[in-house]
Formats: sequence, C-alpha cells, structure tokens
Amino acid sequence: MENNINTAAGGQAGFNQAYYQQIRLNEIFLLIDRCFINPLEFNLFFRTYHYNIIANNLVSAYKTISAKLTPEEKKIMNKKGEDIDDCLFNNPPNKNIPNGYGKMCKGVSQKSWRVLKKLLLDYRDAVELLMEKYGFGNPSKKDPTKSSIQF
Repeated sequence: MENNINTAAGGQAGFNQAYYQQIRLNEIFLLIDRCFINPLEFNLFFRTYHYNIIANNLVSAYKTISAKLTPEEKKIMNKKGEDIDDCLFNNPPNKNIPNGYGKMCKGVSQKSWRVLKKLLLDYRDAVELLMEKYGFGNPSKKDPTKSSIQF
C-alpha cells in the first residue's frame, strides 16, 4: 500500500483510517457482487454457498461503518441481521428435498430462496444508505466534501 499524506497533520505522512475503510468496503462489495452472479452456487474455495458469503460480507460492511451509527440504527441493523440468520439456519434455500420417488436429493427451495434474497437485498440497501449518510459511499456530485476520503 502507498503512504497516505495526512494534510491535517501539516502534510506529514500518517495513517488515514478512512482511506483504508474505503478500500475495505470496495473489496467487500466486489465480492458480494461477484457472488450475486450465481448466489445459489456452492463455492469450493470457501466451502459454502454464495448466499452465505454475501450475508457474511454484508455484516462485515455493516461492522466497518457501525461505529458512526446511532443506537437506533444499530438496533434496526441487528434485527435485519438476525432475520437473515434465522432464515439461513431454519430454512436455507439449498437442502435435501423429496424427489417424488421416496428418496431425498439435493435441491433448492424456491420459496426459501425468495425470502432470503429479499432479506439480503434489504440489508444491502440499508448498509448502502448508511454508508452514504455517514460519508462512506461515493462522494456526491453536488457535494464531494461528504466523502470519507479527499479526492
């Protein structure tokens, strides 16, 4: 990584946490977007389904920005996270389903997937709105000072 000059400290080289948080958030959302290409696929490298990777990375994005949130915003986000956990643990999309011949086979519950997909997209929307509110998102074209890093 390159040195980041902290102009508030008289132009001396220093650690700019916002810069690294921005990079972290970018990497998190790159992985989320890649997994959303085929969210029901099993990932051999991570040894889990892509929807689990999406859920875990959304939590990582939330935790990256959570220090700036109000207690009420944290409460709302924690509830959304619990709803996703409940869906993943109690009714995951990928599971053994009856094949009609008295045997079970691997399959996808479309009903479970629709519920989980809605929860994941709702959580993502909420994270992105909070990122924008607290200056973690892209700078506004009207007001670039709202960005967490200087451009």
